[in-house]
Amino acid sequence: MFKNFVKFLLTVVITVYVIPSFAEEASMYVTENLQTFLRSGGGDQYRIVGSITAGTPVTVLRKNEKYSLIRDIRNREGWILNKELTNQQSSRKENPLLKAKIEELTLKLDSLDDSWKQRVSEMQRRTTQAEMQSSTLLEENIKLKREIDTIKNKNRNLETMLDANKQAIAIQWFIYGGSVLGVGLLLGLILPHIIPSRRRKPNGWA
Repeated sequence: MFKNFVKFLLTVVITVYVIPSFAEEASMYVTENLQTFLRSGGGDQYRIVGSITAGTPVTVLRKNEKYSLIRDIRNREGWILNKELTNQQSSRKENPLLKAKIEELTLKLDSLDDSWKQRVSEMQRRTTQAEMQSSTLLEENIKLKREIDTIKNKNRNLETMLDANKQAIAIQWFIYGGSVLGVGLLLGLILPHIIPSRRRKPNGWA
C-alpha cells in the first residue's frame, strides 16, 4: 500500500516537474489530433500547404487571434489553429519517458526498501541478542546474590559455632583449673595425716 502511494506521488511529480524539462527545445506541441493542416496564411481563407503530425514539437514565430505561424523540426513554416497547439508534450512521447522514469524510481525504491528491511532485520537481531544477554546477566546476578546470601548465612553459623566453642573452652579451662585447685587443697589436707612426722630428738648428751 505504501509503495503504491509512493509510486503515485512519483508519477505526479514527474508529470508536473520532470517531463516539462524535456520540452525546453520547443515552445509548444501539436495537439493529439492525428494530423493538423498547415495553411499559407493566418486565416481560414488561405490554402492548405501541408499537414503536421500530432505531438510534433514546433516553434511559434507569430500569433494572431485564431492562427499561429510555426516552424517544425523539418524547418517548414506554416499557419496552424491556436487551439491545436499545446504546452504539453504528446502523451505518445511523454508516456514512454514517464514509464522509464517510474521504472527507474521504482528500482531505487525497491533497493531502498530492501536496504531498509535489512537494517530493520539487523536491528531486530541486535535487539534480540541484547535482550538475551540482559536476561543472562540478570540470571547470573540473581545467582550471585543467592550465593552471597548463602555465604553470609554460613559465616553467621560459623561465628555462632566459634563463639560456642570459645565458651566451651573457657568452661573447660575453668573446670580444669578448679579441679587442679581442688586436688591441691585435698592433697594439702590429707598428706599430713598420711605421712607420719619424724619425732625430733631432744638436745643434750646421750
